[in-house]
Amino acid sequence: MTDMKTLLKNGSGAQLYRAGTTAKGTVIDSNPSRILVDMPGGLTGIVTKKEAATFGDSEGAVEVGSEIEAVVIEAENEQGLVMLSLRKASLDMAWAELNEMLEAERIMTVKVLEANKGGLMATFKGLKCFLPVSQLAPLNYPRVDGADSAAIFARLQKHIGSEFAVRVINVQRENGKVIISERAAMAEKAQETLKKLQVGDIVKGTVSGIVKFGIFVHFGGVEGLVHLSEMDWSHVTDPSRHYSLGDEVEIMVIGIDGRKLSFSIKRLTEDPWKDRVKEFEVGQELSGKVTRWNPQGVFIELKDGVQGFFSLNQFPVEAHSELPSKCAIRDGVELRGEVTNINYDSHRLELNRVDG
Repeated sequence: MTDMKTLLKNGSGAQLYRAGTTAKGTVIDSNPSRILVDMPGGLTGIVTKKEAATFGDSEGAVEVGSEIEAVVIEAENEQGLVMLSLRKASLDMAWAELNEMLEAERIMTVKVLEANKGGLMATFKGLKCFLPVSQLAPLNYPRVDGADSAAIFARLQKHIGSEFAVRVINVQRENGKVIISERAAMAEKAQETLKKLQVGDIVKGTVSGIVKFGIFVHFGGVEGLVHLSEMDWSHVTDPSRHYSLGDEVEIMVIGIDGRKLSFSIKRLTEDPWKDRVKEFEVGQELSGKVTRWNPQGVFIELKDGVQGFFSLNQFPVEAHSELPSKCAIRDGVELRGEVTNINYDSHRLELNRVDG
């Protein structure tokens, strides 16, 4: 200690170590309240509990004999020791690494610790990072019907404890802000998928969203919609009765419009309606009872699951001007017509009236 005081009296401590600079040394003693460091120039440094990044994490995290790098916060305290901070050094290195990752567009893995209505909070080497809802990948996006903030928050909470591959998209040390993006981390993968994808491709994916009008399916960093009308050959009214989030499904790509993708599940199987209409042909005369009508026309039932359709212009104006009061197209009335077209898209036989 005498040698150290002599050096300090001569100004050597101030010359060797200045506040804000980094210094290296060897740990010569460690206990739960402080760490002592042997430093070049015959000086001794001290790291207090407050300034030790690893204190409280695990006993013996900083071992005697280990080399450390710390930030000088005071060239000499009352005891003639150089005040050091491992915490500040750790944070400085973390900020530097985040800036490097931002420039290099590197992908890193973070663990989600908290959730709020705006997104998820994670940490990187002691620094808080914010992952906004808008920057979540399709598979993890909290898609709900309407703007139900409570439902969105509940979905986000399920990610606590999960690890996410992300990219740093904004670093503001002066404000202590770090913004990360899962979407950006998957952008390259999504681009590669889109390059190879073609209409007609059959792929496997994961149900990433369920809404009133269909389900969203994710694979290879991209996401697309299976509309209600493309889920099954039979009529589907509630997608949630057929699928759950995370279900694996096989789909056919039926539309590619930039990044907007359309999928079908029903087209992976043969349309059963085709078998039902094998007995019918264009020119054939058929009859059936009226089951319903709409502004476009009148429907009759020909057999189970097969309907005939008459366009409304085949009926006198007085017959349909006050639907359904006119007996000509009342429920149960039998109509006869000739098949003009077997419409496989709309699943109906189009007819021309032959009974006047």
